[in-house]
Amino acid sequence: MNEALYDAVFSYGENKIDPFAQCCVDFDRIISDMRLVGYEINSLNIVQQIMLEQLDTLLKFKGKIIEQAMDLDNRDDFCREKYGLSFKDIDALDPIHDIEYDIKSGQVIYYLTHEAKHKEEAYFILFKKSFDAFTSKTGFNYISN
Repeated sequence: MNEALYDAVFSYGENKIDPFAQCCVDFDRIISDMRLVGYEINSLNIVQQIMLEQLDTLLKFKGKIIEQAMDLDNRDDFCREKYGLSFKDIDALDPIHDIEYDIKSGQVIYYLTHEAKHKEEAYFILFKKSFDAFTSKTGFNYISN
């Protein structure tokens, strides 16, 4: 990639800190997908694409749990035993609306919205492995406000 283009797209702030320095994702695919739908290629939009993929992963996992437990008479007991949360608590998790992200001080952060802060424990019970893998793969950091 052209260094000037890289600086313009991937660097952030006066010191040109790279928010993607530790990110191990398929940038070619992400940028290609973004161009296909006409998104502007900039740091925040790339973060959005990466985060949307993660949020989709979380929603699919939640959906599988809901599907497994939906028709059970003892779905709360099943969910508590298998996942550590009640069916109602799992159903209340809404990653698309509960999780936000930004670039601060040259690093990408993600966090729960103020309205979803009370769900933090439930998020970490259900999605801890996924959050850890995502953080390891991307270098993005979860911040608890």
